[in-house]
Amino acid sequence: MKKIFFALCILAAGCSSTSIINSWRAPGETFTPEQYKKVMVVVLAKNEQARKVAEDKIASNHKAVNVSYPVFTLKQLGEDTLKSKNMIKEQGYDAMIVMRLITVKAKSTYVAGGHNQAYQKNGIYYFGDYLNSSTYATDMQYIVATNVWSLKDEKLLWSGVTESTDPKKLDKVVNEVAREVVYKMTEDGFIPAK
Repeated sequence: MKKIFFALCILAAGCSSTSIINSWRAPGETFTPEQYKKVMVVVLAKNEQARKVAEDKIASNHKAVNVSYPVFTLKQLGEDTLKSKNMIKEQGYDAMIVMRLITVKAKSTYVAGGHNQAYQKNGIYYFGDYLNSSTYATDMQYIVATNVWSLKDEKLLWSGVTESTDPKKLDKVVNEVAREVVYKMTEDGFIPAK
């Protein structure tokens, strides 16, 4: 199962704008390939297209992970989650990975002004705009919850919350969330280390 989660991660170059802010593991629980052979990923997104992109991205790297969008619409999932869960179990799934956007919030940061050295030569300022004024920068933060459910045991095995700042592309943020989740699952002892 470690390979399933590591397959979720396509490491992006540069710094990640996503970090894990909280996690929980059911005491003594682990997630191994011997225990969980067939896993369904469910992304509860704002629209079907975003859901399809995210589920495809996660499931594309391992044959044991399957997408949910051919089986259920978002409306069906929202109307009767118990019925949906039972249908997934009837199809032979051992576990579910559920990702959902919890909230989007704006975060403002004060950016102090000062003088711009590029406009100075020999102590003389050549342009009237050599002083930069102070301002506030606003970043959008997306909070995503990822839960791993055992359908065999009917219980939550692991839960994590990530925060992504100003994501530009859906597939990139899915990769970043997956990378942070795998790292934290390993750190928590939920999946084995390499």
